[in-house]
Amino acid sequence: MQTGLYVALSSQMALEKRLNTLADNIANSNTVGFRATEVKFNQVLGDTKPTKVSYVSEGEEFLSTKTGALARTGSALDFAIKGDAWFSIDTPGGPALTRDGRFTLTETGELVTIKGYPVLDAGTAVQLD
Repeated sequence: MQTGLYVALSSQMALEKRLNTLADNIANSNTVGFRATEVKFNQVLGDTKPTKVSYVSEGEEFLSTKTGALARTGSALDFAIKGDAWFSIDTPGGPALTRDGRFTLTETGELVTIKGYPVLDAGTAVQLD
């Protein structure tokens, strides 16, 4: 009897993780540069006698490699990335990666994100004439 409860509980935990992941993806569907997460579930075999019992793992989240749709913005400094690539930016916490390609120029010609972080190329800030 207890084995059946554990199987049902493992299923409910996996469903909760899947629901949370879907809710996060929907909530961020209009966020520029957002990469959706997906969940991978594995079967876990219990070592009970006389029969083996299958449980489901809680699931492991991973970033989706699917590319979203591209849309023309009309800005000369908006860039899009297709495939497995990222923009490198310099943040107060150190270099970071982003897929948000909305950039502007400072008065000195430095290419920056809309939050003001410099865009990097091989570790140095991008300067435009």
